[in-house]
Amino acid sequence: MLDLHCHLLPDVDDGARSLSEAVAMARALHSVGFVAAAPSPHYGEGPGGDVAIALAHERRAALAEALVHAGVELELLANAEHHVSPELFARAAGSRVVPIGGRGRWLLVELPWGGIANPDNVLFRLQSKGYKLLLAHPERHRFLDDALIEGFVARGICLQIELGSFVAMYGDAAQERALRWSRAGWTHVVASDLHRPEQAVAWMSMALAELTRVLGEAARPRALVDNPRLIVDDASVEALLPMGG
Repeated sequence: MLDLHCHLLPDVDDGARSLSEAVAMARALHSVGFVAAAPSPHYGEGPGGDVAIALAHERRAALAEALVHAGVELELLANAEHHVSPELFARAAGSRVVPIGGRGRWLLVELPWGGIANPDNVLFRLQSKGYKLLLAHPERHRFLDDALIEGFVARGICLQIELGSFVAMYGDAAQERALRWSRAGWTHVVASDLHRPEQAVAWMSMALAELTRVLGEAARPRALVDNPRLIVDDASVEALLPMGG
């Protein structure tokens, strides 16, 4: 499995607080079946921090070396969680963004928690610059309804659902939206969004089992293996298959 959204890089944002904690988180991911991860430090004007690209590269290299010494076989790829704001458009215009996997045109993007006007048109502006978008954890954004989500997907925006949403880590409403939108055929990727190592193996194991139980055997490899690999390989939006529906 390949995790396209997690906060493993040590001491850069609201994720891992130290190198040892980052190693523990990586070990947890590997323990439940992940062989690769694209740590996604917050990038932009959001509340999670604004991690410089050079700093993220430095910490990713340090973590990769530590994983080798610790015997944790988890490949690390470049990534960032891009907070949607006016500043992001300036950075995108100057190619100061981090594609998922470090190459190609796929970006992991996060909408402001408080909502924005006309989010579909805002995201379309990024698409018009040639970027393919993976929208982080839409089920956790209370201002997003079925009509907006269906419109996003119709415009070629792919959706990343939190693994923890399948066991109600973010509340019953987020869990219900994750299931409803997945069954409607609107979701494409599941990721851990891991921030801490405590109990990580336990809750991820339960969530993976629940994902399979509620959406079927095909959902897990599609959302955690096939589609993430297609994104890293810069495949077209049309190449990704929904994980449910």
